[in-house]
Amino acid sequence: MQHRYRGRMFIHMSIHVPNAGFEQAVLASMNRVRLAALGTPGLIEIGPWREEETGGRIVGIAMWESRAHWEAALPTLFAIAQADDPDDLWYASAPERILLENASALPPGEADE
Repeated sequence: MQHRYRGRMFIHMSIHVPNAGFEQAVLASMNRVRLAALGTPGLIEIGPWREEETGGRIVGIAMWESRAHWEAALPTLFAIAQADDPDDLWYASAPERILLENASALPPGEADE
């Protein structure tokens, strides 16, 4: 994930634990959302990541300029996944959602964006 955005960010993480044999289906769904999101106002970066050590979890990370941008995009983006995804079949447990707001201090002299 490479980006050049220097302002405050809002991050949406979703941690997925797919049932055996459904990893590729989960990744395909997450990539459908990623492709649909490209060009969405306020989106900095989005994509799925596979846990390397245990190999079981897939983490979706979406970086936004603000929580307001993320909230505005939610109805459209997640309708894509919910339309065709049989979550009860694919997942061992419901995906965990983590919402992160930037808590870093700005360097002296920089305005808060």
